[in-house]
Amino acid sequence: MLLGRCLCPSMRKSGDRLCDARSEGNFMSRFFASSITRLFFVVTLLYLASPICAAQSAVRGMVTDPLGAAVSHARVELVTLNGSQVAAFTYTDGRGMYSLATAQPGRYAVRVIASGFTPTYSHELYVSAAEPAYQDMVMQMGSLAQNVTVTANGMPTPQSQTSASVTVLDPTLYLHTQDIQDMLRLVDGLQFSTTGQRGAQTSLFELGGNSDATDVMLDGIPINDIGGAVNFAYLSSNGINGVEIFRGSDSSLYGAGASAGIINLTTTRGTTPRPLLTYMIDGGNFGTYRQEGSLDGVRNRADYYADFARFDTGNSYPNSSFHNGTFVGNFGYALTPHMHMRATVRRVAAASGEPNALLFYGIPDSQYLAEHDLYGSVTLEDQYSAAMHVQAQYGLVRLRSLNTDPYPTGILVNNPNAVNNCGVAQEYLGLPVIIKGGNGYSASGQAFYNCPNFTFPGTDSILTNRDAFYGESDYTVNPKLVLLGSFHYESERGDTAYDYVPQFADRGNFDYIMQASGNLGSRFYYNGGTDLADYSVFGFAPTPRASAAFYLVKPSSSGWLTGTKARLNYAQGILEPTIAEQRGSIYGVLESLPNGQQLIAQNGITPVGAQTTRTYQGGMDQQLLSSKAMLHTGYFYNQFSNQIEFVDAPALLQLGVPLAAEQTIANTSFGAYINSLSFSAQGFESSMNYHITNSMYARGGYTYTHAVVQRSFSSDNMSPSTNPNIPNVQIGAYSPLVGQRPFRRAPQNGFFSFTYAHPRWYGTITATIMGRRDDSTYLLDANGGNTLLLPNHNLDPGYQNFGFSGSYQISHRIYGYTIMDNLLSQHYQQVIGYPALPFNFRAGMQMSLGGLRQ
Repeated sequence: MLLGRCLCPSMRKSGDRLCDARSEGNFMSRFFASSITRLFFVVTLLYLASPICAAQSAVRGMVTDPLGAAVSHARVELVTLNGSQVAAFTYTDGRGMYSLATAQPGRYAVRVIASGFTPTYSHELYVSAAEPAYQDMVMQMGSLAQNVTVTANGMPTPQSQTSASVTVLDPTLYLHTQDIQDMLRLVDGLQFSTTGQRGAQTSLFELGGNSDATDVMLDGIPINDIGGAVNFAYLSSNGINGVEIFRGSDSSLYGAGASAGIINLTTTRGTTPRPLLTYMIDGGNFGTYRQEGSLDGVRNRADYYADFARFDTGNSYPNSSFHNGTFVGNFGYALTPHMHMRATVRRVAAASGEPNALLFYGIPDSQYLAEHDLYGSVTLEDQYSAAMHVQAQYGLVRLRSLNTDPYPTGILVNNPNAVNNCGVAQEYLGLPVIIKGGNGYSASGQAFYNCPNFTFPGTDSILTNRDAFYGESDYTVNPKLVLLGSFHYESERGDTAYDYVPQFADRGNFDYIMQASGNLGSRFYYNGGTDLADYSVFGFAPTPRASAAFYLVKPSSSGWLTGTKARLNYAQGILEPTIAEQRGSIYGVLESLPNGQQLIAQNGITPVGAQTTRTYQGGMDQQLLSSKAMLHTGYFYNQFSNQIEFVDAPALLQLGVPLAAEQTIANTSFGAYINSLSFSAQGFESSMNYHITNSMYARGGYTYTHAVVQRSFSSDNMSPSTNPNIPNVQIGAYSPLVGQRPFRRAPQNGFFSFTYAHPRWYGTITATIMGRRDDSTYLLDANGGNTLLLPNHNLDPGYQNFGFSGSYQISHRIYGYTIMDNLLSQHYQQVIGYPALPFNFRAGMQMSLGGLRQ
């Protein structure tokens, strides 16, 4: 890492020469612990190492086209944030380079105007009288924005120069949505399943992977639970201004967790010279109301943003009420024009009733869930020179979840056969129901609900602490070669308690990341790298990645076919076990016994291993209609191997577990978690964006996924269940059978949205379409039998959901808006047994005070 810089260099011709003298140290090799004290030590060194130069304010950089080629003779302006004044201007030279100077320090933006391109603006930046700020500009062709992605290469890169399958969403297209999932449902390659209505457990399946295989990042910090789980029901959209989706394994850059893809969220920053206060209030049916207030702005070196939103709803059936209060803060300070300090925080306090599968039981359960989560980060970033960028970051995640079952639910009946469910002749049952699957099969009866001899109140809790340090540096040798190196250390502690029985974990994970990328002739783009991961549970696990893109036809601002890019990508991914999987593995169970270490040594038992993914992707990006439209297509093949599943003790022998260990497992836990599951998912994902006119914008997408379980030793596969009323059909009661699809992954799904934006009003129509999915009812009948099980294939019905949102500008500072969902009020189930909300709406007003002016 480079820490030294020049002090008062000799300047030539009004200071157009950069400070080039540098000194290197061996600091990074020694700095790897997660201590916050050491992070602030880095801050101090970087700050003191900055140059002290007496010169005019300056902004320097390079202007390129979407492919990275230099744009010469472009007019570059330094403008005030409201765009009304030009503080300085110049023209790029033959290499696309520019240098701007002004005697007045402050907050500015860079605007570039060039023939054949759309005028392009930078984000706001601080300019002082001491040293230069660096701002490269990528010009835009046509009306489609040139988005910048971070997840593809680990550093800001124009999407047109990447070889990955990435979508960058503009949240302004979906204003006033409540949750992040509302936007993400309109992205190809993603499928969501919600077990109920607002606030119910919501899981994401990306490119056919499991729900724990997507790394969800907030301002660069992974916010998943240990093992990868994320409940999207609690991720509200307030305070989010950037959403990026990476499809495919990316563990080579982000470590364990990114085995199927990445969702990267960015917190809103303050941008207005005068403080802007915004307040929104709305209400709707089902006792729904929402309030949100925010304050943001910039002043000299500092920018600030604070937001709080509270959402409450009763939903449409008993014990399903939900509330979410989320505070967001983002505070930045420019130590110098090229060095910035930033702190972000997000606090979630939510609670929801859990009525269970109402269509299975007919009686809502009494359970409820409380969630209190905290996410935070402190980042120091230094654009050390035009070629060198350094970043250090500390991140924390605190997850607290408590599920309470206060008393038994159902109808208490005397039944001699209840011993099959409870061991006694009494049990709680649901009401008589008829269950209809999406595959045409049906069953009727009363489902077993609870046992009178269970402990009430019962609780399940999750407590997770994650602290991480990230150090990263990238250096541009030339456009043909950009080098990146980073070091990650994370401490994970937590416990998972089911019915008051806690399971603890304390882990330390290291990632050593190296990458090379580049641009050859502004036509061919490559990326290659690896993560040399060393995790406390499974040890050393490297994850390489290689990708390339080539423009068969270069983009232009005119013509029918205006740019054709071919993409190829290969990557490997890994995933950690959950705490329950670690402690419930053969190693974990034996380790807890008095003679466990002896059994482990005698039988050569090792800890549960890393779950692995191999991703193969190829695709094409085609610009159309004078770069007004973009067609994205891609094929993917994901091989998910060594996945963890619970295997009953007798089946462990077939997997080579020694008899002595198997017998011990059989006598203690009846089975263990083991890396014995494999499945694949391949298919085709596509999307199209079309900027029809300045006022009309359309998006659409379609994904086909063929997923199949290849190997499994679960109890269902060793001894499949059957429903006596549906003979000769094998059923996986709790897990999918070999040869069938993994649960809750549809072969086909798609989306569409259309937006019309007028200067005073806008309206957006959305549609999501989901095909039928394999699943299970997971039910026992009153006698402990399988008469309420239905065949897995296509059990979850398909559905279509249409929505509308719009706003109208009543005055300069007052807007009215509305959001409607399930416009046709269809009675559908995202997961069988859990009815979704019928038609629902919110309507309200947004008021603002202050803002802009400079």
